[in-house]
Amino acid sequence: MPGPLIDLLVPLAGAALVVAAGTLLLRRSPRLALVVWLVVLCFVPVWAGSDLGLPQEPQVAATLGLLVALLSLRGSLPVRLTVVDLLVMGFVVSALLPVLTGWGTSRELDVLVLRWAGAYALGRVVGRRVRPEHVYTAVAVCFTVVAALTLLEWLTDWNPFLLVPGEGPLADTWAWIQERGGVARAEGAFGHSIALGGSLALAVPMVLVSPLRVPVRMAMVVLLGAASAVTFSRIGLGTLTLGLLLVVVFLRTGLSRRMRALVAGGLVAGAAAAAPLVSTVFEAAGDEATGSADYRSDLLDLLGQVRPLGLSPSYFLAATGESSFGTFRSIDNALLLAGLNYGWIPLLFVLAALAVAVGAVLRRRATAATIAVVAQLPALGTVALITQYASWLWFVAGLAVATQVLATAGRPDGDLREDAPGPVPEERREPSLLVGSRGEIGRRGHYRSDEA
Repeated sequence: MPGPLIDLLVPLAGAALVVAAGTLLLRRSPRLALVVWLVVLCFVPVWAGSDLGLPQEPQVAATLGLLVALLSLRGSLPVRLTVVDLLVMGFVVSALLPVLTGWGTSRELDVLVLRWAGAYALGRVVGRRVRPEHVYTAVAVCFTVVAALTLLEWLTDWNPFLLVPGEGPLADTWAWIQERGGVARAEGAFGHSIALGGSLALAVPMVLVSPLRVPVRMAMVVLLGAASAVTFSRIGLGTLTLGLLLVVVFLRTGLSRRMRALVAGGLVAGAAAAAPLVSTVFEAAGDEATGSADYRSDLLDLLGQVRPLGLSPSYFLAATGESSFGTFRSIDNALLLAGLNYGWIPLLFVLAALAVAVGAVLRRRATAATIAVVAQLPALGTVALITQYASWLWFVAGLAVATQVLATAGRPDGDLREDAPGPVPEERREPSLLVGSRGEIGRRGHYRSDEA
């Protein structure tokens, strides 16, 4: 066998053994799989994938790998599909339909299937295999570290993640720091301050209901709020605030009155403390905010270019590889962009799923994960789903469905056997404790006071 071939095969064989061993380990410990995924999501920049030889962004590759590992476990797939599951499936299938039938085209199908649907499926599976309180604790710890590093970045004016090697379009697009009003905006490993701000906001409701002690949770939320402030992202700050308000007003269990009062008081105090810095930066930015608002308003002119199915006729791909819709090279509106790429019929499925989530919140039936998703609604109409933020949002959406199943059924997800126990009385339901001792969803719910 030629020497160069041996030099190639030996590393590949070693890598295959490592992957196989890792897969076996993660199969045995879904909690470890969750932690691995969160670490990749939070601390591996999207541009690192090129030097690692990955065909996808690191968090997407981790999503697909963990899905393979977890889905091979018996009982990982939910037997019972919810309305939201069916709506998400309808979104994906209808978006793929023009390509599958050959009578139309679509764009960014890899984003649809691998990044969005893959992350949703992983959240759904993790929510079935891992106790909710373990999920929330892992999220709280990982994003508290993210927040601490974000504040360190702002204080030192140094982002260590920019040292991570990478090349190609991802590095050109994301591996540099934005400024607002002459002040550097913290980005962490997320490649953009908006992605970081939105991701921090998504984590806050889950931090609040984690089983950690009250002072620890409050300190974590303060850190996340401070980190969001130094992103100088209006949508990040707005969705974080909205998430806190929705938790205080609409979350039915998991927070005592004392905790709700602390959160409300902390929100007021935090807003007062951050206002001078944030307002100074926005004032220095001058007309930037006005121009940004005008741009987002002008985007709505593209609504008339959305087809029932398939890619909008306004799409143009230049010889240089740059794409645009009409005169817009970027679309900072996730819902509109989905309509332009896939059609208004797929978009209706997404809107219907969001309406179900909003209904759960208004009826005070929502879990923390569902509230986190609903709090992102303003972002979906004003920013694009970029970098890790896209994967994180779809993962939390899948997790929200899994936790809603627990909260409403009071028994194993999809356990439809005739001898399955009936729903637990409402006053005794606690989503974070509907779990068995081996990672399977337990059959009994117990109310947990926040004062414990």
